[in-house]
Amino acid sequence: MSNRRYHIHVICVAHSQPLILDSLAVFFQSRAFLTYDLSTHLSQSALYGRQCVDACDYVLMVIGDSYGAVQNTGFSQMHLSYFNAKACIKPMMTLIKRHYDPDVVSESLKGFIRMVEQKNNQVHYYDDNTDIKQLLHNIHADMIEKSNLAPEWIKVRDLDSSTAANTQGSLNPQAGHLASARRQTNNRYEASDRVTTMIEPSAAFDIEYSAQAYEDGNLTDVMMTMSLTWQDVLLALGGLPAVFSSYGLQSQFNRLIAAKAERDIKRLMPKVHAVARCQIIKSDLDKLQRLLVAANWIQIKSAGSGVRSTKELWSLTFYAKKLLAENKANDKDR
Repeated sequence: MSNRRYHIHVICVAHSQPLILDSLAVFFQSRAFLTYDLSTHLSQSALYGRQCVDACDYVLMVIGDSYGAVQNTGFSQMHLSYFNAKACIKPMMTLIKRHYDPDVVSESLKGFIRMVEQKNNQVHYYDDNTDIKQLLHNIHADMIEKSNLAPEWIKVRDLDSSTAANTQGSLNPQAGHLASARRQTNNRYEASDRVTTMIEPSAAFDIEYSAQAYEDGNLTDVMMTMSLTWQDVLLALGGLPAVFSSYGLQSQFNRLIAAKAERDIKRLMPKVHAVARCQIIKSDLDKLQRLLVAANWIQIKSAGSGVRSTKELWSLTFYAKKLLAENKANDKDR
């Protein structure tokens, strides 16, 4: 049995699809450390789910016959865990049961499945005749290959004494991953002053982007690197509406890039007369969005809005708004 493990959090309706959940436990026994969404009858189930999603390496969601009990937020625990995983930009694989009789599926579950299918490309289907072991083998290998994950947990007894002494604090995923997560706020969905990653506005970082350059009637696809500061990003965020989609966030970053891209490209290609379709590359966009969540500059809005919605909507946090206000005040004083 391998001594290396990933931490995978299973998003599900507790006690639903027991055969599938048992199959997960057997399959991942030698491959991963699993945590599961809990019954909503426990008062701490929502907090536990958020902590596990925050801490895990990737998420496996199992959608069966039930949407789950609706909580006072208007969403089930499965839906809330999904929102949290998207907010954390967690790699995700999804298993959806095929329902051949639509009349046995609730409207809430139908709507949730439609949303997941539209917004996720790593979706796999199963029914009573599916070879679950083979299916899990395929999706697990696919996830590791596409996510470039490195195993992070090694059992203490499998280390030599010197290595164990140096790494004792980070070996146990339940004590390490979850203890770290418990230090975070108990509610991801409400505005707060929580900051888990500090960002210095004046600090610079590089991003890659693609663009199309027009030269003598010819179109050339180019890849470029641009240096930005977090101050640039903060001001771009200030130009967004009160509530915005992930696409709106991406579009705002593309506009930020476009304002500087033409100058940079023309410096390298003097005959270029126009530059268009400036787009931040997907991997950099994901990293940027993940850092903005960790820095408490943006927060997912859907689960806290009190309105049932299948859209993933975002808003600036109170902390980000305070930074913007301070920035404007400093500009007036200059």
